[in-house]
Amino acid sequence: HVKSANAGQTYNLLLSQSAFPANLELAVKLRADDGEEDQGGGLVWRAQDEKNYYVTRWNPLESNLRIYKVEDGKRTQLQSARLEAPAGPAWHTLSVRVHGAKMRVDFDGKALLEIEDATFPQPGRVGLWTKADASCSFDDLAVHPLK
Repeated sequence: HVKSANAGQTYNLLLSQSAFPANLELAVKLRADDGEEDQGGGLVWRAQDEKNYYVTRWNPLESNLRIYKVEDGKRTQLQSARLEAPAGPAWHTLSVRVHGAKMRVDFDGKALLEIEDATFPQPGRVGLWTKADASCSFDDLAVHPLK
């Protein structure tokens, strides 16, 4: 396992170089490997830059799945669901479907979050996200534009 030297309110972002359509389905397999302060990770979409984007993230330490908007670097929680999925060797699938202002987040094929928010209506970059010292493995990132 790789240890992260980050802590606190550090958001670790990996963003695509190109923008993707605003309406899309985004999915990734993820595994929470390590972290004392935070664990797990998430998906980013409609990112304008490193300070303006949507993110959904799973944190097995907190037993939850959440969706946030980050606007001008300030993270605001939009919705949260209880999720008992332990860290460790198991891989999980995190996916988001975005159409207009409607967003639905699924974890292992089960819809857990559903919101409407129009803060970032435009196309943007997609990516992967962790917080603080979370070490998370990601695999099979898939992006499918929607009409």
